[in-house]
Amino acid sequence: MTELEILRRRRELVVLSAELQRATLARRLDNVQRHPLHTALGVAKSAASVSLAVKAAAVVAGRIARRRKGAEPHRKPSFVSRWSWLLRLLPVGRAFPVLKFLNR
Repeated sequence: MTELEILRRRRELVVLSAELQRATLARRLDNVQRHPLHTALGVAKSAASVSLAVKAAAVVAGRIARRRKGAEPHRKPSFVSRWSWLLRLLPVGRAFPVLKFLNR
């Protein structure tokens, strides 16, 4: 076996090793994307973006309702509106820091 044949064989082995590493990495990435925790975090991310739209819609609806009602005497807020104000103050970024990672 000549030196040139040895070098060709080494090259083939290096290429084969690189292809195997690439296949292993692709398989691992597929497994990560199929992980149940990743799915749950995706749902949490979509829920956070939906809640932002709901918050904005609630603010707009509240302003429209106030304009139509005019000046009424102040009433005690309902249970739902009190909880919606608390949810508005919830720092989603601090409560779910992984959402920033998923936004990349």
